[in-house]
Amino acid sequence: MSTSNGEDLISSLYPPPPPFAKYFTDENLAQLAEIQSSVNKNDAANNNDGDNDNDNDNDNDEHIKGELKFLVPPKVPSGTQYRGYGNIWSFKDKLPNLKDTQWEQLYDDANLTSETKIKELHKMMDSLLLNFVELIRLLSVDPQQFEPKVKDMSLLLINFNHILNTYRPHQSRESLIMLLRKQIQAKRKEIENINSVCEEVKSKIVAMTTEDFDMNIDTNDEKVVSGYDGNVEKERIVESLLSKV
Repeated sequence: MSTSNGEDLISSLYPPPPPFAKYFTDENLAQLAEIQSSVNKNDAANNNDGDNDNDNDNDNDEHIKGELKFLVPPKVPSGTQYRGYGNIWSFKDKLPNLKDTQWEQLYDDANLTSETKIKELHKMMDSLLLNFVELIRLLSVDPQQFEPKVKDMSLLLINFNHILNTYRPHQSRESLIMLLRKQIQAKRKEIENINSVCEEVKSKIVAMTTEDFDMNIDTNDEKVVSGYDGNVEKERIVESLLSKV
């Protein structure tokens, strides 16, 4: 029983593939590519003769028939809106007008500035509190008369939320600025840590020059190079290390 429930849960996580997925075979794809290449050659010849592009698109649709039609992506919708998931969406991402959404607008767009927005928000907040108090009083007297007051509060909240949505671009800019500042601070801290480590390494290398240790080798060693001086070699090593830090 548990196994069947687990299988049902896994199968319900994602919808099954569309039925036309079975038509995407190698044979159909090769046939579609062959038809499209031949149609494109004919279109190029027709364009040289001055034919219309719309007629060429119609010719493409006529040549591709049967199962091959499922392999061709749909055309881009024309107009300014499209329908999806039961709703109407706009191609341009913009804040819709309250009048377009069939809600009464309680403020004037023409005179709406950063200062008037704050005033309108305060006015709506006061009206919302007043309507809430009136709703409580109404419920204590006649609870069945609550609907008009709730609609008034809904209208105030919709207008209140619509004005707040106008601050979205400003909020996005401020959020981006805060993110960049945090990244700059993190980079500066990393640079400071690197510089401190470099200074520490330099100080240790410089301290090596003051330490008294003999770098001269045994003269009896058969591998001794003539003219070798340990002190000169020590200075050379220290300078080389300092140049690399």
